[in-house]
Amino acid sequence: MSDPGYRPYLPQLTLRPVADDLWIVDGPEIAYRFAGMTLPCPTRMTVVRIGGNRLWLHSPTAYNEALADQLAALGDVAWIIAPNSFHYAHVAAWARAFPDAACHISPDLADRLSGALSRYDLLHNASPDDWAKEIDQRVVALGRFTEAVFFHRPTATLIVTDLLQNFERDRIPGVFTRIALQLGGATGPRGGTSADIKLAARGHHAAMRAAAAAMIAWQPARIILSHGKCFDTDVASELATAFAWAGGR
Repeated sequence: MSDPGYRPYLPQLTLRPVADDLWIVDGPEIAYRFAGMTLPCPTRMTVVRIGGNRLWLHSPTAYNEALADQLAALGDVAWIIAPNSFHYAHVAAWARAFPDAACHISPDLADRLSGALSRYDLLHNASPDDWAKEIDQRVVALGRFTEAVFFHRPTATLIVTDLLQNFERDRIPGVFTRIALQLGGATGPRGGTSADIKLAARGHHAAMRAAAAAMIAWQPARIILSHGKCFDTDVASELATAFAWAGGR
């Protein structure tokens, strides 16, 4: 890309504690296509420790041996999550590194990952028994885009992948890139749903409204995002504002 990308969140590929048994890992920038343009996008993995020693990896970043060693020091990697239509590129690499881990993938990824994974389970609205005592989930099916959102009850943390993004303007040095990301609809300070996902969700606004209501009903104290700055204040208001585009239509 002609402009510099997105100034990274540091440290990279290193576990950063958020709360008890909850960590994030900021990963390398990726490039994605929007309206014929190639734009930079930061990545983030969320790690939850369940039952004292079993690890749940949400939207894994690029595989890295040093990071794998950090995770092994925390517990056993038991579950690897591909939460939506776009976040699956690194799942197979992590599954090879941790062959005893169970992969759980967005329902629309079955065809794409059937050759890369020897076994997997599809995500549903009901959490599987393995993590149901600590994590709630909901599959948001929006036509050409599907995402599972999760709520970690012990820390009141909502985990969202692409339905809500919050790019920070001051981390985008290129003027052209900054304008393009802002036009895409997910640049902060409040963030939102990107234009490409809104387009994919045409005709499915009722499903988005129901999902937004469910997320607010969970009463999260923070939101961990895969892309951009996370939220830890006024969370219900942030959610209501971010998904207002789906209301009444």
